Order: sequence, then structure tokens, then C-alpha cells
Amino acid sequence: GYMTDMTRVFSVGKLPDLAYRAHDTSLEIQRRIAEAARPGTPASELYAIAVHTAAEAGLSEYFMGHRQQAGFVGHGIGIEINEMPVLAPRSKEILAEGMVFALEPKFVIPGVGAVGIENSFAVTAGGLEKLTLLDEEIVPLA
Repeated sequence: GYMTDMTRVFSVGKLPDLAYRAHDTSLEIQRRIAEAARPGTPASELYAIAVHTAAEAGLSEYFMGHRQQAGFVGHGIGIEINEMPVLAPRSKEILAEGMVFALEPKFVIPGVGAVGIENSFAVTAGGLEKLTLLDEEIVPLA
């Protein structure tokens, strides 16, 4: 009866290079957050890593939306699809062993659509354990 959350991107044909660069940046955000997250890590610190990585790639204007940007990069999951912690800039939550959350760094590119990744992670004593293990690259359908 527990939830999980996962997103993968499919394309019909080849996407513009910007979309692939943004998708790769989502993977880099995920990698950096997975490296930094441990019990005791503030959820807001993980959000800051995501925003910094998007800015470093020159993609801030597309991060988590274009005209209207979501104010979080992940959320807890369990019995409900949206639980604590929320990975947001003003979050007061601190990661604790046993928490499970979805990390969803995405980019919305006008005229193209959304690209990015979403995976579920469990917080363990040693860091994060990825629970959703499918390929993460953009899958071309044609």
C-alpha cells in the first residue's frame, strides 16, 4: 500500500539539443543530491543544490517550469503521494533514516515540452538508496 513516484521522458523523433542538455542537467542534479543527502541534511540544502546546478548550466529560466516555476524539487512519499519532507527553499525538514522521497528535477522548454527525471529514494544511515531503477535517458519512439 505504499506509493512510489517515477518519471521517464519519451520523444517522437529527435529533440532540440537544448532538451538533451537540460535532461543531462537533471541527471547531474540527481547525482549531486544523491551524493549530498544523508540523515541530518536539511531538505532546503538539497533544493539549493538543484537550483545552483541549473544556474551553473545556464538553464534557470526553464527549471521546474517556464512561465510558472514549481517551488520545490522533490517531496516525500509513503501512504500518500505527497508527504514530508518537501525539498523546497524554506523547508524546515531534516532528512532522517527511513524517509522516502521523490526527487524530480525537470525543465520545461517552450515549444518542446518537459524533460527531466523523477526517482524515488529511501534515506538510509549511509545516504540514499534509489528505489526506481529503470533507464534514465530520453527514449526515442520513432
